[in-house]
Amino acid sequence: MNARNRVFLIVLIVTLLSLTTVVHAEDAMTWYSRAEDLAQKGEYGAAVDSYSTALSLNPVYLNAWIGLGYVYTKSGQNDKAIDAYSHALSIEPNTTIAWKSLGYVYSTMGKDVDALHAFENATRINPQDPYAWLSKGLTLSSMGRLNDSVAAYRTAISLSPNDGNSWFSLGLDYYSLGNYTDALESFNKALVIDDRNSNAWNYKGLTLHRLGRYQEAIETFNRGLIVDPKNAELTKNKEVSDAALRSYVGETTDTFGMYLLPVAVGIIIVGAVIVVIWWRRGLSGRSMPVHGTTDFTFSRETTGDGSIARGSSPPPVPHDVFVSYSSQDKPIADAICASLEAKGIRCWIAPRDVLPGTNYPRALVEAIETSRVMVLVFSSHSNTSPHVVRELTHAVSKGVIIVPFRIENIQPSKDMEYLIGIPHWLDAMTPPLESHIRVLGETVATLLRTAK
Repeated sequence: MNARNRVFLIVLIVTLLSLTTVVHAEDAMTWYSRAEDLAQKGEYGAAVDSYSTALSLNPVYLNAWIGLGYVYTKSGQNDKAIDAYSHALSIEPNTTIAWKSLGYVYSTMGKDVDALHAFENATRINPQDPYAWLSKGLTLSSMGRLNDSVAAYRTAISLSPNDGNSWFSLGLDYYSLGNYTDALESFNKALVIDDRNSNAWNYKGLTLHRLGRYQEAIETFNRGLIVDPKNAELTKNKEVSDAALRSYVGETTDTFGMYLLPVAVGIIIVGAVIVVIWWRRGLSGRSMPVHGTTDFTFSRETTGDGSIARGSSPPPVPHDVFVSYSSQDKPIADAICASLEAKGIRCWIAPRDVLPGTNYPRALVEAIETSRVMVLVFSSHSNTSPHVVRELTHAVSKGVIIVPFRIENIQPSKDMEYLIGIPHWLDAMTPPLESHIRVLGETVATLLRTAK
């Protein structure tokens, strides 16, 4: 064969090979398109076959590997889905959709560490992908790394401010951290974007309940029930807030209480008659409190040995200090109360000093009015407590000296700043707490002496 014929043969072979490659490429694309249609129809088994045929014709077909991973995921074949996405990444390591899809599969399998690795690769390759940041945040939240997940959600929101899922997820983590103010803001944002989200209504209601805003919580649960009337969680949580509100205002709706009320009224009337008769007879042995002092001597009926007679009631005990605190700081409030009373400074603290059957809010108001000093346990919890703000407002209106005892390094809210912007401020943020409580006791004692 001469040289000219050899050249012709080589050109012919190259041409035929090129044509074969083109035909195969066209066939792979045809099978890929068919697989996409089948996947959209939910026919995942047939889609797997079509993607596999496309890949047999073109083993480096990136989109076909990703599509195959998707239909394996949808049909619950997670191991095969991982293998398909891994093939896609071996072809193009910087494919964010493959990393995100791989992370999703790992998440559904409970493999949070592997999922986090996948989502971190996605955010590294494309830092502007809000879905990758949201997915990373969800994984961090699942791992209990709530501060990190909050940061991830914040990044997702900065990239996509109208993503309701990111706002809702952020609210959930703030709620878990006990940061109810920011949680409430996040749920409000989510509901502005999508007011049909019954879960957001539910958690907004729970957050309001934690803040002590029971009436608003009830209204929020009702709003959620308009969206989802059969939601058992909303119904249950509404009942809890309703009971808390009734308890707070001193109401009761149980049948026993309804029957007990007339009996109680009758007893009070009889008692009043007896007291009038007793007063008119001018019983001796009474001594009255001296005006302007805190040393009270109360009359009481005694037995022969000087002890209080059976059936008599102990007199009310005077107090100088009202301890205001959030229920979440109760251990510290109790420690303060015990320390002050060990120095002979009588304290009033709820719920210890609320007599059974009395109106709770009224008892608080009366206790504040008869106090000379209020000790405020200032923390992130009391800073956002509407109950504490009400107590402070009443104390200010009555001229009660307020001593904030700060146990956390936080800025006061606007309401707090207005009410406690005074010189009697004590910081107790460094251990040991006992030394700060001792200083508090000395400060209160000094104030009581000078305030006489």
